[in-house]
Amino acid sequence: MQPATNQAKPSRLALFPSGDPNTAFGHLSPAEILKTYGHPRYLLSSSAKAKKCLLVRVLTRILYLTSGLFCSHADSCLYSCLAHTSGRMPMADCVRTRDQRTALYLESPELFIKRLHAEIALHEVEANRRGLQSAVRLNGGSDLLWERRHRELFFAAPDTQFFDYTKIPVRMNRFLAGEMPDNYHLTFSAGDANHDQAKRVLDKGGNVAVVFWPELPINWWGFPVLDGDTHDARFLDPAGSIVGLRAKGVARVDLAGFVVRPCPECNDGSELVLESMHEDTHRHTCHRCRRCRYQLRSRWMAPRRRHKDQLVQSKRREVVVAQCSNAKAA
Repeated sequence: MQPATNQAKPSRLALFPSGDPNTAFGHLSPAEILKTYGHPRYLLSSSAKAKKCLLVRVLTRILYLTSGLFCSHADSCLYSCLAHTSGRMPMADCVRTRDQRTALYLESPELFIKRLHAEIALHEVEANRRGLQSAVRLNGGSDLLWERRHRELFFAAPDTQFFDYTKIPVRMNRFLAGEMPDNYHLTFSAGDANHDQAKRVLDKGGNVAVVFWPELPINWWGFPVLDGDTHDARFLDPAGSIVGLRAKGVARVDLAGFVVRPCPECNDGSELVLESMHEDTHRHTCHRCRRCRYQLRSRWMAPRRRHKDQLVQSKRREVVVAQCSNAKAA
C-alpha cells in the first residue's frame, strides 16, 4: 500500500489506566517526569523473547512504553501484562525508562519520531551487517495505531518487517483487508471478553494469540495451536493459527479469564475452573477439572502498589540527587 499524502496531523492521544504498579504516571505529569528523570538514552530495546528470534535469522528490537496508557481495549491483561511483570521489567530502572519514553512521546512527539527514525535506520544497518532480517515491534505494552499516527515510519524503512499484537478489532480487520503497510503484520490478542471476535479473526485467516496454563493444547476452538514461546517473529507464523503463549509470572494466578486453563488430562477442550483462592504475601489459586477432577495449584507474589506519598518522596529524593550530581560535574 502506498503512503498517504497530505496526512492530517495526529489527534491528541487519550490516556488510559496503566496496570504497572510502579509507574510515575498518575502521580506526575509527562513534563514532570522528563524534568525529574531527563530524556531516555534510547527508544528501542531487546528482551529474552526478542533474542529468540535469532533462531529464525531475525534481529528484533521492541519499543517498550508504559503499559496500558495507550491500550484502549485492555481488559484483565492490564494486571499481568508482561511489559511490567516479566524478567527485569518490574525493576526501577526499567520502569523509569518506559516512563521517560512515554513522557517524551507525549511532550515532544516530533523529537520522539525523529529519534525513532534514526534508531530504526541504525537497526537496519546492524541487521544487514549480520546477515539477518530486520524486525521491529512498535507496541511493547501499548496498542497505538502507528499506521495512522505515523505511517511514514513504515515507508522510511522498507527493509524492516514491523509486527505487533493488538486487541482492537477494527484495526485487526483493516490488516486482514490489506489496508496496512505491506511491511506491517498484526496478531490479534485474545482476552477475557473478546473470544467471539478472536474466532472471527481466525475464520478470516488471521492469527490469534492465546495465553494458556499449564500446558499448550494441540488444538483450540478447532484451530491448530503453535508454540509462540519459541520466538517472537509472529510474521513468520502460518495464517489461521492460534499462537499459544504460556502464562508467565503473575498471569499464572489470573482470576479474570485472561489465561485459558485447558485440562491436560482430558485434552478435549475442557477447562479448569476456579475452586479456591486466598492471598497473604502471595496469591494462591486452585483450579479443578469438573470432568476428571484434575487439580492445578498455582502461587505467585501478590503485587504491592507503593503508597502515593512514598512515591512522591522517592521522586523528590531522586531530583535532589540529580541536582547534586550536576553541581559536582559543573
